Amino acid sequence: MKTKTLLLVGLCAIGLCSWEVQAVNTNSIPINNVEIADPPSSYEKIELQGSLMFGINPNAIVAGASDVDIYIGFNQSFGNVNISIYNGMGGLVYSTVVNTNVQQVIIIPFTSAANGSYTVELSNANGYADGEFDHD
Repeated sequence: MKTKTLLLVGLCAIGLCSWEVQAVNTNSIPINNVEIADPPSSYEKIELQGSLMFGINPNAIVAGASDVDIYIGFNQSFGNVNISIYNGMGGLVYSTVVNTNVQQVIIIPFTSAANGSYTVELSNANGYADGEFDHD
């Protein structure tokens, strides 16, 4: 067995063997091949846009807002993602960092927020996504 292995290594070292290598985008890795899909029906969908939305999954990130909280689901891994929520005047009302390698869904309590328009922003080293929603 050692002789065959050494022969194979030797042949490869001088370029007499080859394998087809497929490039893989290591920035985005599917999470257990499970799609989070859309937020539960009690949430109003937040339409996200931006470069993070163009992952390897057509619904890379989904988000929704209800009367009591904000739902964000990651259908693929983006590593650490900064999540910020701003009120209609641009003031920061919430901020956190989520490791999407281990946490695919985050639910942000939002009951104490004042009525009005808000923007949720998601960002990491590879891009961003944002969307607006109303809180009544």
